[in-house]
Parts: sequence; structure tokens; C-alpha cells
Amino acid sequence: MSTCAKCGACAPVCPVFKISGRESHTARGKLHLLVALGLEKSSSNFIDIFSACLLCGACSDVCSRQIDISKELVAARSTFASLSGPHAYEKFLARKILDSPERLAGLRFLAKTCGKVLSDKLLSGTGLRLRLSLFHEDAFSVGSEARHLKTHPGGTSLTWFPGCSTRYLFPDIHSSCISLLADTSFSLEYPESLACCGLADWAAGDLEGARKNARTNVEAMETTEGPIMVSCASCYAHLKKYPEVFAKDSNWQKRAAKMASRVVEMSAFLEDHPRGSHKSVSNPERKLRVFYHDPCHLRNGTEAVDRARQQLTKKGNIEILELPGGPRCCGQGGLFHVAHPEISASIRDELVKDVLALQPDVVTSTCSGCLMQWQQGLAAAGSRVKILHLAQLLGACPRMPFCPNSLELSKNNARNISHMAALIF
Repeated sequence: MSTCAKCGACAPVCPVFKISGRESHTARGKLHLLVALGLEKSSSNFIDIFSACLLCGACSDVCSRQIDISKELVAARSTFASLSGPHAYEKFLARKILDSPERLAGLRFLAKTCGKVLSDKLLSGTGLRLRLSLFHEDAFSVGSEARHLKTHPGGTSLTWFPGCSTRYLFPDIHSSCISLLADTSFSLEYPESLACCGLADWAAGDLEGARKNARTNVEAMETTEGPIMVSCASCYAHLKKYPEVFAKDSNWQKRAAKMASRVVEMSAFLEDHPRGSHKSVSNPERKLRVFYHDPCHLRNGTEAVDRARQQLTKKGNIEILELPGGPRCCGQGGLFHVAHPEISASIRDELVKDVLALQPDVVTSTCSGCLMQWQQGLAAAGSRVKILHLAQLLGACPRMPFCPNSLELSKNNARNISHMAALIF
């Protein structure tokens, strides 16, 4: 921490600082507070400042001293009480739900039921109406038929880590991933005993909770062979971080490192293993205008593995749109949107406004959190643009119809799925 040169290179790349303008929200500001005050002076304001970070990794990428800012902040958060900081109870509840992610299936059922019952009764400006848009029939849907895991006798084993949201909240994404992967020559499987990747616990400073989930997943993956393909960008980045999660346990660190060496990101896997039924469209009547949202966990602090643009280009019927200033954070940040909903919504809404100016037909990404943030951002803007997981878009037909949400939408600073969990449970 004391090696910080205080050069300020972290400030212009920080999404939170761009909105708040507070020096304490920069990496430089936080590191200065750690050195000047120490963790023994962690007042409520101190904890609030340290929660105001997306852990997107942008600051570490530009740090001249190569300080791992996210690691420093997580270490600091690990000393705070679990129910400290802004919206502490809501964050704690969200993490407890993810400890048993199968509960999300019940949440989805309740949310869909509430949406059907309340859609005509809620005022268009209410946050609940906007949150329920996540579970409307048209959200994250391309109308694809459900597919089962397909095996190829004698084929190389491929283990799939779908992530909690894909597995329990959004079945259309789940079936689209299966359909896409079934077109490869691999024998596809995923262990039923998989847990949450543990990113939410790790980011909150609950290091033991993160290790608990990691141990469950390592044990489950050790029973499989071949690559471990991950279809959620954030899950991929955290699974790769498992050796660091067990930094003080050499036995588990060795096992985690062996597992992490098998982990591959979905778009990179598809780029290296072309699908047998993949067909491009050479002369489409009209190219689909697609904006690909780069997940922060793939573009900051990890090796360059993202091959989404290459996969989209191979479709032949897609025009990829780019922001003039390059990729930007959506403001979701795991549980950041719970602790700082106003800042999160401001980051999101500015990004949505700039992307909509490009006139896209579809926005796509591979991060579950980003997808939900975008769904609510487009809903808040009253936009009819569709948001899809990359697997849905790659597996869709060339003239795929995009059905906008039929819910009446209006601009609103809504919170994400964990707020709905708190509301329902």
C-alpha cells in the first residue's frame, strides 16, 4: 500500500470517481486512507468509502507500481463486520441466498407470478415494476426450444460451469448454452453438486465463505475430465482466481491451481473448437446491429481471452457497434449496485444512453450481472432494444425476431435482483 506513487492515473479510469468526483473514491484515495488511518480507524464513513468500489480492475491495469488494488480492498473489507456499511442487510441476504443458489429457482417462480399479477396494477414509474421486467416472458428469451445435455460416445469430456443465474434464474440462457455446446464434438456434462463461484463472498470480504464455495467446486470438478468451460465472464475470472483464494492453504491451493488450469472462457473455447453445424450468412438482407458489452472481469486484470467479437463476426449477418471511447463498465459490480444504487444507476444510464445513440438492435454480453444491469437499464430508458447472452445470439437463426418487453417501461433508478430477493423473502 505504501508503494503508491499518488500519480493519479487511477482517477480517470475509475467509473465511480467519474460520477461522484470524490478523491476518496479513487484507488489512490483509498490507499492513502489505509496508510494514514489504518483499519483500526474504520468508522462508518470509512467502511462506506471502501464499499464504493466496483472491483472492476481498471485502476490496477494502469497502476505504474502494479499494485493489485482489488486485492488490497478485499483484504480491508475482510476486517469489517458482515452487517456494516450501506445497505448491509440487503447485501448479506443476497450472499446467503447464493450460499444455496437453488433458492433462486423459487425466486424466479415468485417473481414471474408477481409480474403476471401486478403488471397491470403497478404505476409505470415504480422500481418494483422495473425489477420484475427481469422475469417477463420476453426478457432474456429468443424462443428457443429446450435442449438436453448431448453426449458424443468416445468424445473428449467437457465440463460446463453455467453459473447460478443461468442455472436457476434464466432457463432460456441455459438451453441456449446447451444447444450451442451440443454442436461441438465434446461430451458435455456438469456436476449437480456445483456451488456458487463465490465471487460475491470474496468481494464482500467474506474470505471463509468464498473458500467454502471454492472447496465445493474444486471437489466437484476433480471428479471430471477435460476442459472446464465457463459461460459467465465473472464466474470465469473468479474460478481462475481460486489459487489466490487459498493463498494460506498450500494443499487446497495446489488442488485449486490444477482445477484452474482447466478453466476456459466460452468464446475462447468456441473459437478454438468450431461447431459442426455452424453456418455463416454471406448475403443477409439486413445485418443485425449488435453492441457487445465487454465484461470488466475479462478486459481488466486477466489474460486476453475474450473472443466474442470474432465469434459474432463469423455469423456473417452481424454488424458490431463500438463506443468511440472504447468499452465501459455498466456499474453492476456484483453487490456494488446494492450498496450504492444511485451511483450504479448513473454509471448504467450514461452507458445505456451512449450505446442507444449507436442504434443497436441487440446488446449482448457473457456476464450474468451485466446482463441484468443492462436489462434494467434498457427498461429504465424505455428502449425496445433486446439484451441477450452471447450464446443466445450465436445460436439464433439469421432472421431471429426480437420481441420487446410488453411491460410499460419508464426511467427509474431501480435496484437489481438482490433487492427483489429481500422484498420477496
